Amino acid sequence: MFLLVLLGLLLSFLLALAARPGFDAFWNALGLTALMVESIVLASCLLLCACRGFLIRLPAAAAFAAIFLVIQLLVIGFSWLAARYFLPYGGLDSELGSGGWVWRNLLISLIASLVFVRYLVLHRQWRMQVRAEAGARLEALQARIRPHFLFNTLNTIASLVRSHPDEAEQSVLDLADLLRTGLRTNAEHTLGEELELVRGYLRIESQRLGERLRIDWRVDDSLPIDQNIPALLVQPLVENAVVHGIARLPEGGRLEITAGSRGKGAWFVRVENPWPGAEEKSAPSAGGRGNRMALDNIRQRLELAYGDQASLKIDSAADSFSAEIRVPITSMPVGDGAPTRG
Repeated sequence: MFLLVLLGLLLSFLLALAARPGFDAFWNALGLTALMVESIVLASCLLLCACRGFLIRLPAAAAFAAIFLVIQLLVIGFSWLAARYFLPYGGLDSELGSGGWVWRNLLISLIASLVFVRYLVLHRQWRMQVRAEAGARLEALQARIRPHFLFNTLNTIASLVRSHPDEAEQSVLDLADLLRTGLRTNAEHTLGEELELVRGYLRIESQRLGERLRIDWRVDDSLPIDQNIPALLVQPLVENAVVHGIARLPEGGRLEITAGSRGKGAWFVRVENPWPGAEEKSAPSAGGRGNRMALDNIRQRLELAYGDQASLKIDSAADSFSAEIRVPITSMPVGDGAPTRG
């Protein structure tokens, strides 16, 4: 809205200069021209926003044609009103007459509207191109996660086949669920499905690590589990904490997963775990290069999916590491209440 008002003022300035009035009459001409131009701009915005539900159902060409016609009708209407109430007092170009002044404004509007509609067309094409490129990058980043995830899971199952065949069988069933929900071709699923994916992964890791892996869930009832998110957004964060943190400690540790909403605008998932930070001084974040790649991957996918509205915050200490993702809420939460522990 600010940009449209600013462009309207610039157009008014150009029209007032083109009229070549004297210095004393310039400000009067600029004020009257700006009053009319800004009235048309604001009325167009109001009417087009009110008709947005109808316009988005039209084909692109028909929608742009409708926008063009709406602007011309408003120009004719406001020009007629201005000619009726201002021309008799010499406030506008009275020498052209009412009809000539309306036609002049319509011709100016036709040129300006053609430029504006052309800008909308180019902007739409640019947004579609950016969306396609973002989808391709998301798929590429997703492909980098899938083999690593599958490799770790198969290693876990292989380690259980001889010593714990029953647990290995259960892990295979969990892997089947993981493949069905987390490795499908579409790039999105719900937050609830992502959390189920995390639970399945942790069941597999619990079979491998045993009592070394202790899990503490804190999930708020207000978490919007029906919101669509990029697949494998939270699971790599948990896998990162297990593989590069708890699994490297002989005594293991407690994995804390906290999820909830921050006000009405965003939800978050925070993963906290112990890590051998003092023994890995060369790594700026837990787990060295592999950990940095996983976290950078998540950060890139958040940026592609949500822009600067989402974030990944990392906090590391001498013996603990935490990572928190924060994502804007795009669907209504399923309820609210106190956090639950499990």
